[in-house]
Amino acid sequence: MEYADFDLEDFLKDASFRQWVYAPTPETDAFWRQFLDRYPEKQQVVDHARTVLRSIDKAVVQEYPDEEQVERMFTNVRERIQPAPVRQLPVPWRWLAAASILLCLGLWVYQKNRLPTQYEQLIDQASTALLEKVNQSEQPMTVRLPDQSTVLLQPNSRISFARDFGGQAKREVYLTGEAFFQVTKNPAKPFFVYADELVTKVLGTSFWIKAAEAGKQVVVQVKTGKVSVFARTDSRANAMQANRELEGVVLAPNQQLAFSRDEVRMKKSLVAEPEPVYPQRFEFKDAPVSRIFSELEQAYGIDIVYDEELLGNCLLTASLAEEPLFEKLSLLCKGIEGHYEVVDAQIVISAKGCQ
Repeated sequence: MEYADFDLEDFLKDASFRQWVYAPTPETDAFWRQFLDRYPEKQQVVDHARTVLRSIDKAVVQEYPDEEQVERMFTNVRERIQPAPVRQLPVPWRWLAAASILLCLGLWVYQKNRLPTQYEQLIDQASTALLEKVNQSEQPMTVRLPDQSTVLLQPNSRISFARDFGGQAKREVYLTGEAFFQVTKNPAKPFFVYADELVTKVLGTSFWIKAAEAGKQVVVQVKTGKVSVFARTDSRANAMQANRELEGVVLAPNQQLAFSRDEVRMKKSLVAEPEPVYPQRFEFKDAPVSRIFSELEQAYGIDIVYDEELLGNCLLTASLAEEPLFEKLSLLCKGIEGHYEVVDAQIVISAKGCQ
């Protein structure tokens, strides 16, 4: 092999040269010292090639494709960076070609060796052909499903589903990332969202799912209706999917479930800022506390637990139309000299009572 005629690309593609850079031996060191003593004019290009190779991980080089594939990659790179035929690439362009081909090789090895994500595993196991929508923009993207349900797909998110739900016993959607679902009600054909570790089952409702691949949690938040959530690894998962009733952890409006990937644990709670499901005026004059709490429960779909006998004589006058829920509760608790806390997605009121 006549290394005297090699240029930068030739050295980068040469297996013996790469082996010397990454795993030198006394024999290879001696060979290349002799070569450079004989051809000192090659010192600069050899140094350049070694610097480029050392800028990438050794594992990438160990997994290089064969020489024919490498040559095709170089050809493609040359065609992209060279607008017209020239006799010789100047040094800066040759560096660009080298960096580009190394990037191609690195991506090739990464794709070859990386494990598929849970999303990819799920869609590979699907029993029907799927259509995928990917939001690569910086704005939410609306996706309309075959049953006229809609999905507000957030940036950097992907969703897959069948082109037609007609011949299936259930509607199945696969998600990675974040999306808001508004599901068309159809009790005869339940709707399932598979988001990494969690399965969300609904009949007709609206809810958020946040399942970023790199995140520590998968979160389901309900806006309207009810959903049931369970882990794919649950021993009863198949039975819960087949049952027409909602099983698993059932979530109502303004409730959420967070699945911790590190601890493999589910936690049910209220969302950070509950919103009214059924807006009301929230204007009260000498109204019993029981009536006020009852209207809050109806408006937000949240259970409020308190001692009805203890607070039975409490009357309040309040205008609470503009305040968020937790601010409403704080104001009410001041009026009855009490306090509230959130326990297991419920609001618990504690107070001394009224005379």
